Amino acid sequence: MANSKCAIATCLLVLTAGGTTTAEAHVLLDHASPDVGSTVSASPDSVTLYFTDALDPKSSGAEVRNSSGEKVDGGSSASGNTLQASVKSLSPGSYIVKWHAVSTDTHKSQGSFSFRVGQ
Repeated sequence: MANSKCAIATCLLVLTAGGTTTAEAHVLLDHASPDVGSTVSASPDSVTLYFTDALDPKSSGAEVRNSSGEKVDGGSSASGNTLQASVKSLSPGSYIVKWHAVSTDTHKSQGSFSFRVGQ
């Protein structure tokens, strides 16, 4: 009897210790251009975010705002694992990128980061 309880406990431990699989993982920001927290010398044409999973283009988006909180992007679009926001000519200063992403397997994530234009 004690051996069968031990065997059952071992089986349950093995089944529950499998960990998170890729299908259960949330979509994460891998990197961006301009780099997160970077200073670029000139205005980029766009802000591009690269994620760890393919995105649902209808449910994912990004916006770029200046230090006054004004929106300075011309909209965003997603394709594959990339989310891109076009920007007009950005004046020297600080900018915040706010994003929300939904992977094709419906996992959601959101975040923000900043970058600077100029010195």
